[in-house]
Amino acid sequence: MKKIFISLLLAVSFNSFAECDVFLEEVNTCVEYNWTEGPYLNVGPARDFSELSIKFFDADDASEAAIDKEFIEVLPWMIMPNMQHGTRPVVTTELNDGSYLISKILMRKMMGYWEIRFIDSRDKTVLGSFKVQ
Repeated sequence: MKKIFISLLLAVSFNSFAECDVFLEEVNTCVEYNWTEGPYLNVGPARDFSELSIKFFDADDASEAAIDKEFIEVLPWMIMPNMQHGTRPVVTTELNDGSYLISKILMRKMMGYWEIRFIDSRDKTVLGSFKVQ
């Protein structure tokens, strides 16, 4: 009987969790993101800036209500065969609906791929990331 109860509880719990584009396990937070401009991978002298809309919400909240995560920084990061590096600082603007607009993202086409990292600004830990497609 105890096993049945636990199985039922787990099944109900999994159904109540929100859908995450990126799950930041360490802080139990979901990230929902949408490219509003780009993503642009610049070649040569081109300087097209990409722009990203991001919303953070509690992973246990099926309503996906936006929450403040001011200690999380967004960092574009290049992964190359023999090295890794970031890019120029981005601009983060909090919007009225609780989401954030990440602008001035400058990425260049290189031998490798870009990812967007979510960093804990308090200790610089990488909380999660997604590959730029």
